[in-house]
Amino acid sequence: MVKLLDSIAVVADPFKNYYLSGKRAQLMLANTPKFNNSTNIIRWEQRYCFELLNAGQVDDCIKTLTKMMENYPGGREAALLDSEFKPVFDLLALAYLRKGENDNCLANHNNSSCIVPLKSTAWHSNKTGSENAVLVFNEILGQYPDDIQSRYLLNIAHMTLGQYPQGVPEAYRMDLAAQEKKEKAMQPFQNTAMDLGMDVDGLSGGAIVEDFNNDGYLDVFCSGYGLYDNVRLVLSDGKGGFSDATQSGMLQGIRGGLNAKQADYDNDGFVDILLLRGAWLDEGGEWPNSLLHNNGDGTFSDVTMAARMVAYRPTETATWGDINGDGLLDVFIANENNEKYQFPCELFINNGDGTFTESIKAYGLDQQFGWAKAALFCDMNKDGKLDLYLSSLKGQNHLFMNRGMRNGKPEFEDIAAKAGLKGPEMSFPAIIMDYDQDGWDDILVATFPIPTLSRVGEEVGAEMLGKETGVEKTKLFRNLGNERFQEVSKQTGVDKMIYAMGFNFGDFDNDGYFDFYAGTGAFEFNSLVPNRAFLNQAGHFVEVTSQSGLGHLQKGHGIAFGDLDNDGDQDIYTTLGGAVEGDNARNALFLNSNSINDWITLKLTGKTIPRDAQNSRVIIHTLQKGQAKDFHFCVGSGGTFGANSLQLEAGLGQAGNTVDVEIWWGGDPAKKQVFKALDTRHFYSITEQEPKAKMLEAKAVALKSENGKASCCH
Repeated sequence: MVKLLDSIAVVADPFKNYYLSGKRAQLMLANTPKFNNSTNIIRWEQRYCFELLNAGQVDDCIKTLTKMMENYPGGREAALLDSEFKPVFDLLALAYLRKGENDNCLANHNNSSCIVPLKSTAWHSNKTGSENAVLVFNEILGQYPDDIQSRYLLNIAHMTLGQYPQGVPEAYRMDLAAQEKKEKAMQPFQNTAMDLGMDVDGLSGGAIVEDFNNDGYLDVFCSGYGLYDNVRLVLSDGKGGFSDATQSGMLQGIRGGLNAKQADYDNDGFVDILLLRGAWLDEGGEWPNSLLHNNGDGTFSDVTMAARMVAYRPTETATWGDINGDGLLDVFIANENNEKYQFPCELFINNGDGTFTESIKAYGLDQQFGWAKAALFCDMNKDGKLDLYLSSLKGQNHLFMNRGMRNGKPEFEDIAAKAGLKGPEMSFPAIIMDYDQDGWDDILVATFPIPTLSRVGEEVGAEMLGKETGVEKTKLFRNLGNERFQEVSKQTGVDKMIYAMGFNFGDFDNDGYFDFYAGTGAFEFNSLVPNRAFLNQAGHFVEVTSQSGLGHLQKGHGIAFGDLDNDGDQDIYTTLGGAVEGDNARNALFLNSNSINDWITLKLTGKTIPRDAQNSRVIIHTLQKGQAKDFHFCVGSGGTFGANSLQLEAGLGQAGNTVDVEIWWGGDPAKKQVFKALDTRHFYSITEQEPKAKMLEAKAVALKSENGKASCCH
């Protein structure tokens, strides 16, 4: 596989691979066309500078754009009056803004860098980039005062200089937290990635939080989108530190990958990894995925070829589940199709001998799903059989209900239309969770409006100003329990333009209600908008992006929740960075200090079902102030981009000292077990068909924080 990846990278076509801006710029310059009018010259030079910026050649971009302005008849002022030339000013301002990020957030990185509202430790010490960006944005707004994108980015530039809000001209000032509600009980997460050596510098990619060596402490795996971005495996030492095990884990040369999902596919007790490649690239994305087998001795082997899973298709995401009830995990892989390029999705059925058989036609799921972006197995009607939800960008969404076995294979019925789930049209990542804790799993779908991707700053700024833009927003569909869904976005507070790529859920405050975190990962540099956090208040969401400390300005992708310090609350690891060479960023590890409620952590082991117990349903029976209250969970890695730990980390609100735990193994109500009076604030190991739960001696460890001090460990 390493040789194959090397060869594909060498021959990658810069006009088919969005990542390769540097090569495109070189080829453009070497083949400069002859122009017959000034408009064509402006457009070509602007495109050339756009590629320079994307390639990370910021100074060359700035020099070329500045020279264009100097050469304009009548000079800079006249150039700005020319609407055809105005995008040149926009690009110059962005280039200066990115220069500020390169010189400060990357070259002088610290744990506070790029997290809004910016602390004084995150203000730029090298002010040249942002100061020049401010000058250019003011020029633009002087001539185009209704340019909301420039107005929004001007506020960001002033913030990097420590001049927000007082330094922003009153006419252009914006409240960047206008959509938020202050929550007294919400304590900010703390980024400690730099202190722990986990601030990987790279592009957008996958993230997994999981115990890969079975020592009782969670580890981190991450990937990057670039052709030469090697995956990283970082192992906990159980004492508050982490060590890079990429080399010793035999993962050197395993490169690329926008997403990753884990599973113990061979039931050997060690969690394996499926690394997904080629997304967004059409025919340039004809890359193989990698199935990385965990050998149980600290090493991994790429067994893709031996497992018969090699295919050359642009892949966005995947979902694991025992679709045919044989106790083995199968995997549905979501590929991207459009009118020009046909790359069908795949369903690999586990043969139980380390190999898989591609069976999407045999299972009746061989449709053209368009740009398939979210794929999630879940039992939506609680009949013990796995259903499949698919979202599609610029197409119809699908919900395939599993109607039971016929001729050894499950039959599926697509009920999306009659269930009210065909939209939204611009669907992208999705989450399936029981947001209102009524016992029925609901569907949250974020949108990614393609026509507006070059003006994300404008759309986000308009939302902050309370302006309605008409852009399709995030949708939440409440499961009514009868294979029908009700769209409840506005009444639940999620009717927002999030532009999510990274998308996952957990429980910030252990109140038993699922919160969610979205990585805003649109491609262009004007998409300098914070990743967004939403707190669930018993079925209604409020935005806590600034207050939570999770509002990182760099593009977010893989988001993984997991209790990395074993203190009972969920921490978050996220990969950051864009999709082009010059849009790199440093990953973040956000430690949680919100352990104010009760919790329990369950490590489940299946016998008749897959060993890692994915898709098992867990109902925890509690008393909240004397009133019975059930909390509903499903074992799995969470949302679309990024993968939570497979151990069940359950917030319980004010549950008291003990709870009863009901498990439907594999989601099957016929395989129900109940465990009485388990102590809260403890870890348990539970094995299918065994009568007792085993309390684990899982010790909390204080992770290192800024200045080497211990973290908030409860």
